[in-house]
Amino acid sequence: MAALGDGIKVEWPVLLEWSQALQAIVQAGHLDVFTAYAETSSVVASHSLSLYQGYLKGMPLPNGSAIQRPSGNLAKAATLREADFLDYRLENDQSYAEAVEKGTQERDMKKMLPTAPKARRAKDGSLYLIIPFRHGVPGTVGMKPMPQKVYAMAASMKKSRVTGHYMEPSATQAGVLVQRNSYKWGGRLKAADLAAAGASFKEQNRFSGMVRFGNTGHGSYMTFRVISEKSKGWIIPARPGLWPARTAAEQAWQDGKGALADALLEDLLRLAGL
Repeated sequence: MAALGDGIKVEWPVLLEWSQALQAIVQAGHLDVFTAYAETSSVVASHSLSLYQGYLKGMPLPNGSAIQRPSGNLAKAATLREADFLDYRLENDQSYAEAVEKGTQERDMKKMLPTAPKARRAKDGSLYLIIPFRHGVPGTVGMKPMPQKVYAMAASMKKSRVTGHYMEPSATQAGVLVQRNSYKWGGRLKAADLAAAGASFKEQNRFSGMVRFGNTGHGSYMTFRVISEKSKGWIIPARPGLWPARTAAEQAWQDGKGALADALLEDLLRLAGL
């Protein structure tokens, strides 16, 4: 059995078939006879963890699908635990591991505004929220990198910087103070400049208004977008589950079942004195 997060359990028959056939030995407590089998099963289980981490980093699954936004942090959170004899579990304590595994339903992000502590209230009384988006440079692992032509323009911009912080009451939660930043703005990418550099219409929409923080080689590149109760869109479509943990467990079983059978035979022959 491989378990992932809360409420996700992936059937993993790497050891199940043999353990059912040998219940008499297992229940009698003679687990020491399975030395070769235990060692091999540990290797197979470790293989499943490597596969799972690879899928989370963007390695294509056997069916050709891949995680659209691979995450090194999500992969680092993946662990393997031996819960009991012949019972290994893949686990991931990141909150969005379940969404990657099982998929998500359609979500209207505007519905979160009434409960978002950092939401602001416009003069007409409507709520809005400024959302920062960070963009990776070419070669970045863990976030989608910007095209080289966009990076060439962004890296030469005069940098922006945070000049201070201040507190103000939340527009949605009484008695709560939220921290705001004050900025000194530098250069900012314009849609017209992106178009002149050959950026597609989609790239113009995505990177228009981007600013640079920090120093060249160690900077961060951000765009800021506003979501309002009056906005159109901001609906995240439903996404099917990619099942990377389940796939990793099944693939490890396929790769290792021959070695497991050989190890079990070795243990039984030793038990028989042969």
